[in-house]
Amino acid sequence: MTDRKRVVVLGGGISGLTTAWRLRELGIDVEVCEAEDFVGGLAGTVREAGGTYCLDFGPHFFITQKHEIVRRISELLGDNIAQFRRSARIYIQGRFLDYPLSAKNVLLHFPPADAVAAVVTYGLAQIRLAVARLLGRRPRKLHMGEWASQSFGSHLAKVFFRPYTENFWKMPSERLSADTLPTSTRLNFAKSLRLLFVGKVTREAKSLTERELVLPLRYPKRGFGMIAESVAERVTELGGKIHVGTRVTRLDQAADGKYVVSAVNKAGDLRLSADFVVSTIPLPDMMKLFNPAAPASIVESANNLGYLSMIVLYVVTGNRRLLDTSYVYYLGKPYHRLGDMNKFCADLCPPHENMLAIELSCHRTDPVWKSSAEELLELCLPYLEADRIISRDEVRKVFLVKAASAYPIFYYDYREHLDNVLDYVGSQPRLALVGRTGEYRYIDSDQCMERAIALAEAIAQELN
Repeated sequence: MTDRKRVVVLGGGISGLTTAWRLRELGIDVEVCEAEDFVGGLAGTVREAGGTYCLDFGPHFFITQKHEIVRRISELLGDNIAQFRRSARIYIQGRFLDYPLSAKNVLLHFPPADAVAAVVTYGLAQIRLAVARLLGRRPRKLHMGEWASQSFGSHLAKVFFRPYTENFWKMPSERLSADTLPTSTRLNFAKSLRLLFVGKVTREAKSLTERELVLPLRYPKRGFGMIAESVAERVTELGGKIHVGTRVTRLDQAADGKYVVSAVNKAGDLRLSADFVVSTIPLPDMMKLFNPAAPASIVESANNLGYLSMIVLYVVTGNRRLLDTSYVYYLGKPYHRLGDMNKFCADLCPPHENMLAIELSCHRTDPVWKSSAEELLELCLPYLEADRIISRDEVRKVFLVKAASAYPIFYYDYREHLDNVLDYVGSQPRLALVGRTGEYRYIDSDQCMERAIALAEAIAQELN
């Protein structure tokens, strides 16, 4: 009788579930442990009032240019996913501009003095770079503020980049590596000039912002979490097991190369034998699971890899247009983004209502992380009323969702710590990391799925 191989996946987000899906297609037994009571992770949807209100972890679309991923999503959701074009703006210097901020915005909509200063300082920055290359100077390590000045020019960095970056990450840009590249900065001034005059991007490897500009966007009709929920259904249909509300507490390494995964849930303790372990959970948490324990230096490096937390406050109002676009980015307010959820899909709440999604980033040590929905409403409402977005008497209900480890923070010195952790994981037999949180990298949901499929195929080949 053939010894059946089993893989245990830590984390039931889109990466972990897609890994499990492909493994089952390849005949490998798989079990998934998810700490929350629902699947999807950051790509999940919280359902309140019996599913009447569908709350994502921030409004986002599904974007892909990979035919295999499109095929799988279409197979899963069929007509339950709609297609859109991107619609976003940023409120800066008292005016709404297209987002991402482009050369066209700067040249046509900034005050003349700011437009000239932006172009001149950008040109000077490019001249300095060209001279440095001609002289053979080696590029030095840049912090995010320096990268902004090189990419945007010092003026645009001062009036836009630094304020937005520091408001979002809740720290000075000097503390961040130039590798950070959040959504707000992945399109630099030169690329936006090319988009302005060329009209399209033809490179296969597009940045997130470029992908959102030129690729169709998809959104499931009952929340982004429908994708993960549908993948989870497929996993169980194929014979895989998913344990929700199950927190992994230890990872024992046996002499025969196998693992024993210990976990706990409401039913009690759970012990799973595994021929291979895949982790999608935060690296600091993962490094504390090993038995025998990981070296203290590795645990310390993992603890130096931080994650920014996210709070989304949903304010239920009457069914009216709340924003002119799907979402708007802000500087200098408690929140960094607002989303008009009926522009994503009207089925996310009852027909007579709409929801305003208010996104706030923070650290878990910040007081705002512990604030209630009502306290956050009081924090944000004066700004919302001043901008005539909603008034107090329009508020019908408020809901709150939180993600403790939403965004990997690329501190200025993060690379050495990350390399230490990745080297250690790479030295362990039959253990792999996948996903945005698990790999500590910025990737979209489709890229998570693509990497998960590739990993599952490599695991199946190794185990067989």
